[in-house]
Amino acid sequence: MNENTSVSQIPSVVELNMEMEPLVVQASTSRTRFFADPYKPLTFVHFADIHAKPELWSRVVSYIDHYSNYISFGIHAGDYCGKSQEQFVDMYSECPTCSRPLLNCVGNHDTDIRRKVHEMSPEKVRAMLFPRTEDWGVNFMDAEGSMSYYKDFPESNIRFIVLDCYYNAEMQNRWLKKLLDESIEKGYHVITVSHEACGVVKKLADVSFQSIEDFDPINDVAFGRKTRNEDIGEIIADYKDAGGIHIAHLCGHYHSDLFGYTARGVLNVGVACATDFDGWCDGKRIRGTRTYDCFNVVAVDTVLHHLKLIRIGNNVDHFMRTKRAMCYDYVCDKVISDM
Repeated sequence: MNENTSVSQIPSVVELNMEMEPLVVQASTSRTRFFADPYKPLTFVHFADIHAKPELWSRVVSYIDHYSNYISFGIHAGDYCGKSQEQFVDMYSECPTCSRPLLNCVGNHDTDIRRKVHEMSPEKVRAMLFPRTEDWGVNFMDAEGSMSYYKDFPESNIRFIVLDCYYNAEMQNRWLKKLLDESIEKGYHVITVSHEACGVVKKLADVSFQSIEDFDPINDVAFGRKTRNEDIGEIIADYKDAGGIHIAHLCGHYHSDLFGYTARGVLNVGVACATDFDGWCDGKRIRGTRTYDCFNVVAVDTVLHHLKLIRIGNNVDHFMRTKRAMCYDYVCDKVISDM
């Protein structure tokens, strides 16, 4: 596949990240079969804030395709458009089709026309961001223009819920509570996803997948971790208090890495932007180098309670901190490894 849509050819994302291959392979597996564990790990790609960059979208597709024996799907956690809907590229049609389902999520820039928030109806936003969902195998919330959905992975004991921060909030809150109540009954561990964090992240973890750049003085609205529909975090916290097991809330939005907890103990994991705009990053993004791409391979083992993150692409900040891979016990809130 020729993944280059620009003037000059550059090395593929697979070629630039070959050293990460053993980590992807091992993250997708669990203990030896002699333990007879009842569930297998779920492995997928988490990326966000592509901002209408078809070359970078295509490179994510090519990575998933190359490692499709290990990676089950991809989730793009919002901001599919550029600055607004005026900068829109139908990457589902114009880029190579992924051999695995490539899910999407609505971001704040996806709802804007000429930077006026929520000027477009959810039905029209959905048509732009969700042109083809036939291979997703998901269950949408029953509402006009719904961009909220879930998918169960019984072989991994996981319920995966994607949420909308901008439309149908009251209906979605009721729907989410019902899904979480069912998850307790079924014994599922839960991953939630939305473009923004599910509340103000007050306790940042001392891990490599957490930016230490002090963005607050120049953008306190975004980096103070304010979010739309903070009820999401409260509902998840209530679910945890009732005995439910929440793995993490995955997000994008901030363009820098996030790993920390809300006041009520909900873990949020934000991935740095997949676009090459470096305005809110903690390092340069240079085409043709490993810094150009940025996404995480995520693996979850519900038997051992392990959440594993592997950085593909941009993995060094200007502080010379390296983020390569980490393993986290999401039940005991404990770092197993961070390298």
